[in-house]
Amino acid sequence: MKFLVDVNASGAVARWLVGRGHDVVQVAEKDPRMRDEEILSWAINEQRIIVTTDQDFEEMIWREGSLWRLAAGESAPC
Repeated sequence: MKFLVDVNASGAVARWLVGRGHDVVQVAEKDPRMRDEEILSWAINEQRIIVTTDQDFEEMIWREGSLWRLAAGESAPC
């Protein structure tokens, strides 16, 4: 599986995932100040699972996900 580990998640988690053969990239290695929207875009573009303890991500994912579905021509959720 492919994972993207956010800066607020433990490096031990990334090492554990790598140790089990997973493809892991870390935000801290690319840009520790990367905005959440950029992290989400990166994960989507590379089809990665985000590992984070950032509680703002859930709200952003629901908001952004709804916008992307609407942009793709799907109907709005009830």
